[in-house]
Amino acid sequence: MFAARLLADLRYGFRQLRLNPGFACLAIVTLALGIGANTALFSVVRNVILKPLPYPDPDRLVRVWMDNRRLQMREDWASYLNYQDYKRLGTSFESIAAFTEPTVNLIGDGEPERVRGVFAEAAIFDVLGVKPIEGRLFTKDEEAAGRENVVLISQGLAERRFGAVREAQGVPSVIGRTLDFDGRRLTVIGVMPMGFAFPAKDSEFWAPLMVGGRAGSRVGYWLQMVARLKPGVTAVQAQTEMDIVGTQLEQQYPADNAGYGIYVNPLENHVAGNVKTPLFVLLGAVGFVLLIACVNVAGLFLARAEARGREIVVRSAIGASRRSLIWQLLMEAGALAAAAGAAGVLAAYAGIRAILWLAPPDLPRIDEIALDGTVLAFAVGLTTVTALAFGLWPAWRLSRVNLQEALRESGRGMSSSHAAAGMRSVLLVVQCALAIMLLAGAGLLLRSLGALRGMDTGFRTGNVLTMRVNASRTTFAQPPQLRQFYDQLLERIGALPGVKSAALTSNLFLSNTPSSGTFTLEDRPPFPPSEQIEATTDTVSPGFSDTMQVRLVGGRFLNASDRDGGARAIVINETFATRYWPNQNPVGKHMVFGTPGERNPWMTIVGVVGDMRRRGLQQGARLETFFSTTQNVGRNMQLLVATDGNPIALASSVRAAVRALDPSSPITAVSTVEAQIGESLAIRRFQAWLLALFSMLAVSLAAVGIFGLMAQMVARRTPEIGVRMALGASPQQVLALVVRQGVGLAAAGAIVGICGAFALARGLQSLLFGVGAADPISYAGAGAVMAVSVLLACALPAWRAARVDPTIALRCDG
Repeated sequence: MFAARLLADLRYGFRQLRLNPGFACLAIVTLALGIGANTALFSVVRNVILKPLPYPDPDRLVRVWMDNRRLQMREDWASYLNYQDYKRLGTSFESIAAFTEPTVNLIGDGEPERVRGVFAEAAIFDVLGVKPIEGRLFTKDEEAAGRENVVLISQGLAERRFGAVREAQGVPSVIGRTLDFDGRRLTVIGVMPMGFAFPAKDSEFWAPLMVGGRAGSRVGYWLQMVARLKPGVTAVQAQTEMDIVGTQLEQQYPADNAGYGIYVNPLENHVAGNVKTPLFVLLGAVGFVLLIACVNVAGLFLARAEARGREIVVRSAIGASRRSLIWQLLMEAGALAAAAGAAGVLAAYAGIRAILWLAPPDLPRIDEIALDGTVLAFAVGLTTVTALAFGLWPAWRLSRVNLQEALRESGRGMSSSHAAAGMRSVLLVVQCALAIMLLAGAGLLLRSLGALRGMDTGFRTGNVLTMRVNASRTTFAQPPQLRQFYDQLLERIGALPGVKSAALTSNLFLSNTPSSGTFTLEDRPPFPPSEQIEATTDTVSPGFSDTMQVRLVGGRFLNASDRDGGARAIVINETFATRYWPNQNPVGKHMVFGTPGERNPWMTIVGVVGDMRRRGLQQGARLETFFSTTQNVGRNMQLLVATDGNPIALASSVRAAVRALDPSSPITAVSTVEAQIGESLAIRRFQAWLLALFSMLAVSLAAVGIFGLMAQMVARRTPEIGVRMALGASPQQVLALVVRQGVGLAAAGAIVGICGAFALARGLQSLLFGVGAADPISYAGAGAVMAVSVLLACALPAWRAARVDPTIALRCDG
C-alpha cells in the first residue's frame, strides 16, 4: 500500500518537473555532476583503501619491519638472527614468514625478460592462506640445498612463457616444465590463482628461500616479513609487544641492535602506502562539490516552490494538511534526485575513466576500480540523502503558509517574501565560501607541485635516455667479463649519432631500502653502536659526472685510472663531507665499510660531489658514496645516454647496441630521467590536478547559483527598476546596482571561505612543500578566479536589467 502511494506521488513529482523543463534540466545537471564526482571518487577510495585484501581474514595480516631509528626509516629490512628472535619472542603472531624480493633474468624460449618474484619460507602460504590452482606448494624440506630448485608461478607468467590459458579445459599442464632464472633451472610445481600477486602486483614467481651463510649474521639486513596475528589480537597490541621485544634485543645486543626497533604495520595500510591521505582529501573535496550542488538546487527549488505560492495557498484553503504539503514537495525533490542519480551514475562511469587516465600507474589496486554493486548502492544512498538535503528545508518552510495573510495579498502568495530572498542570499554566500575553500586548497597543492618541479636536483634531467641493462649471468660469469661487456657497450653507444655521452650507474634514484652499510673512518675511533649510520653504496662509470653534469665540490671524479687491482677510490657527497669533516677537506682521507681487514681494505676519498636529490625532490640527500665500475662493476646497471635531441628517438639504436653484444641480456625500464622524476611526483600531481578540477566544478556550480539568484532578483525588482529609470537612473547605474549586489554577496562568501580555507590548509600541511598554509598567492588566486566567475555570472542579468523599458515595467506593476 505504502509502495503504491509512493510510486504514485513520485509520478506526480515527475509530471510537475515536466511543467518546467528549464528548471528540471538545470537542477538535474547540477546534482548529477555532484553525485557523479562523489560516486567516481568513492569507487577509487573503496577499491584502493576500503576493500578487504583478497586473503582470508585480511585484517589479521601485518608486515613486520625493523624500525631503523638511525635513519628515521620505519620500514627497513631485518637480519636473519633478528628475524628468528622476532618469531621466537613475538607471541602475538599465529604465524610469521620471511622473504626477499629478487628481480632476475628469465631466459630461454622467447625474448629474455626481467621478472620480479619472491624467495620465501614455505610458511608464507600459511600466513597468507592461499593455495595454487594447479600443482602444489613447496615445503620446508625444499628450503635445503639440492632440493630448492622448484618454483610456483603466476597465471600470467604461465601464459606468457608456455602459452597456457589456465581457465580453459584440456590445456597441457605446465607442472614439471622448467624455467631458466639467470642460468639456474627451476622446475614449476604449481600455478597460483589469478589476482594473487604478493607482495607487489608485478610479483610473478615464488621459490624457496635459501639462507646459507647468512644464518649466523645479525648485521646483514636483507629480509622482509609478513605475519598473521592470533585471533582477537590487534595490530596495536602486537606493536606494544614488539616494542618490548625490540628494547630487549637492543639491550641484549647493543653492538648490533642499538637504534633498531620493530614496526608492525597492517598489510592493508602497507598496500595503500602514501595514497591514503591524498585520496581522503579528494573525497572531502568532492563532498564539498556535492554540498554546493545541493545548496544550489535548494535555492532553485525554493524559488520555484515560492513561485507556486498561489497553488500552495489553494491547497491549504481546501484542507491540505501541512504534512501532506511537505510530503508532496519532498516527492518532487525525490523525483528530481532520482533523475539526477541516474544521470550521476553515467557521469560516474565517465569520471572513473577520467580518473584512471589521470592516475599514476603504481596506484595500488588500480585494476580493481570499477562501478560494482557496492558503488552503485553508494550512489543510490547518496541520491536519497541528496533529495532530503535540498528538499526538506524548502518543503518545511513553504508548508508554513499563513492562509489569511496570503488571501489578503490577493493570491500573490509568497513570491515577494523578504525572508525567502534573504535565505537564498545566505545559500549563495555558502556556495561561494565552499568554492573559495576548494580553490585555495587546489592553489596550495599546485604551488607545492610547482615548487617541487623547480627544485635543483643536482644532476642533469633533460634529454637523458635511461634504461636498465641486466647482464646475463650465464654469458658474463666473472667480473672481468662484466667490465669488458659494459666498456664495449659504452664505447658503441658513445659512437651513435646524436649521443653526447653515456654512463652507467647502479641506481640514479634511491629506493626506500637502497644498498648501504655502516663504515669506519681512519682518522677517528670506531663509532659506538648508537652512532653507526649507514651510507649508500652505488657504482658509477667514469663518465657519469660528465653525462649527468654533477657538481664537483672538491678533489676529482672517478676516472679510468681507478682500475681493478689499484688503490681503492671512493667519492662521497657533500652531506657526508659536511657531517664528518666540517670546514675541512676530506680528500685523501680513508674509510672502509664494515671492519677494516684483509677483505675490507681502506679506501681513499678522491673527491666530493654536490648533493643530488636521489630520494625524490621532496627529500634531501643521505650519506652517499660512489665506487667506479672499473673496480666494482654490478650485473644490473642503469644506462644513461645524454643527447641534444629527443632521447626516446635513440632508444631503438641503443637497444640494438646492447643486443649486438649479448642478445640474452634483458633490457627494461626504457624511459627518460625527466619522465622518472615526473613519476616520482605522480601522486602529488594526481591529487593537485583532481582537486583543481573539482574546485573549477565547484566554481561553475557557484556561478550558476549566482546567475540564478541575480536573474530572480531582476525579475522580482523589475517594477522598482522601471521606477528608478523613470526618475532618471541611467542604464549604467542600473547595471552597477545589480552587479554590486552580486559582488557583495560573493565578497561575503569569499571572506568566510578564506577563513575556512586557512583552517583546512593547516590540516594539509603534510602535503605541502615550499609553501605555507597562509600562502598569499594561493588565496589571491582563488579570490581572482572567484571574482571573474561572479562578474560573468552577473553580466547577463545586469544587462537585462539595464535594458528594462520603464513604461512596460510600470504597466506590469500596475
